[in-house]
Amino acid sequence: MPAIMEVQEQKKRHIAEFYKEEFLRHKCRLELQRPFFVEKTYEEIEGVLNRIIEEMERICEVDNFEQVASHLLHRIDVVTNLSLSKVNPIYRIH
Repeated sequence: MPAIMEVQEQKKRHIAEFYKEEFLRHKCRLELQRPFFVEKTYEEIEGVLNRIIEEMERICEVDNFEQVASHLLHRIDVVTNLSLSKVNPIYRIH
């Protein structure tokens, strides 16, 4: 594999890992919010988050994966409101 392709693949892996970590933060935030959700709704949201986390490697294979991952992260943030949280800075999106 040419060096440039290796660098691009490595970059994709790092970006995918970044998004995976962000989705894991949202999952932790969602767990804290569990009492405020109807159980069925919570399970649906948790299922979506789990699927995104599990399939992040495949998502990063899409040509515009950064836009897709960013869009998904934004949609989850609407639910968890993590990016506006002042509770604990380690859980905030950078």
